[in-house]
Amino acid sequence: MKKLFFTLIIFLPSLATFGKTPLFKVIARSDSHRAVEENVQLKDLISSNSFDGKYFKVVRGKDEDAVRFDASDDLVFKAANVYYHLTKARDYFTNQLKSDYVTNLPKMIIRIEHKNQFSELGHFAHDNLDPQFNNALTVPAGKGLASRNIKPWGIEIWFRPQKKIHISELNANNLQSQEFKVLMRGFRNQIHMQSLQRFLAQSVNILVNGSQGGRGFSLDQVIRTAGSSLIMEFGYQFYDPIAKATSRKNYWLDTAMVPEIIYHEFAHAALSDHLVLSRSTAIIEGMADFFAGQIAGSPKLAKRIKKYNTFNGKNAKRKQDYILQFEMSEYANTDFVFGLLWEMKSILGEKKGESFMFELRKRLTTDGTIRKDLVDGLITTCEESCETPFQDKLSILKALNYRGL
Repeated sequence: MKKLFFTLIIFLPSLATFGKTPLFKVIARSDSHRAVEENVQLKDLISSNSFDGKYFKVVRGKDEDAVRFDASDDLVFKAANVYYHLTKARDYFTNQLKSDYVTNLPKMIIRIEHKNQFSELGHFAHDNLDPQFNNALTVPAGKGLASRNIKPWGIEIWFRPQKKIHISELNANNLQSQEFKVLMRGFRNQIHMQSLQRFLAQSVNILVNGSQGGRGFSLDQVIRTAGSSLIMEFGYQFYDPIAKATSRKNYWLDTAMVPEIIYHEFAHAALSDHLVLSRSTAIIEGMADFFAGQIAGSPKLAKRIKKYNTFNGKNAKRKQDYILQFEMSEYANTDFVFGLLWEMKSILGEKKGESFMFELRKRLTTDGTIRKDLVDGLITTCEESCETPFQDKLSILKALNYRGL
């Protein structure tokens, strides 16, 4: 009896902590939306030594086993961060939006540090085929290929490793730069016309009255007028090389460490009951952005986190007029649709706007256009779910018209 008593004393501390997972470091957002490190406890883990949970299993690359708690510090940090924010995103769709589809989604494999491209038939493309960096991808479920011993897979989310890329290697269109150049072109044309008018008027005056005549007109003024136009033309023609010379030289993006990117990718999976995971378009990306912003509680995505993201991020408060290029796949990841949907939410009210956008997904398709399908979807959804459809539709149409739609 005495021996049993001492045995219980020795093991009681361990029994008290049995079943508890350790604290893990993750990236969180402060009240001012700054990126901060916090220690948190992870929910729904079914393993005592790896990131294998009830709803998510985090693996490295093409591995099938979950990342272990005793892996390298960097890998554990990344796995914990992804698991924590995916759990937060899932809780939002199941608890806040009551999504039966998300509730019944099978357990998802989450791949970090994964370089392979996606293959619709083979799951993973060959290792040497254009390794991927600085992005994330939500892939649809696949049937596999029995003849090549490729098993079926479910919806997965892939987070690529970060890699420093020189600006000269970037192929993506910089829409903000393009918009600025359009404005600059208009200003340049106006300056040229005004300069030409002044130049002709001053030149005629000098010819008639001499270089010292004409109440203040002089050859110096003519030269200055022509010079201002030349400077404007120089700035316009050499904008791109000047911008490259004065901007950041290297870029990188560690998608597994940015909370809003994790929310965005899970939103793709959560909305895939209607927005099929086939390709990147303005509508599918804008809808995922909207719900990422809802989960984050902010209209700003992937900002103020320079350690892991040196790109611009997105801002729903940025006012933009519609241009035809927004329909192109090259511009699918601009923040125009995100901003438009965020504005619709403010028109309808916070809580109503949230449920409205979730209902909107039923009237959209991945390949739909902004100008027709998104506009029609907004109006149809309002007709069926707005408390004051006539008044709310007028407000929506006014906002759309203001944006050039």
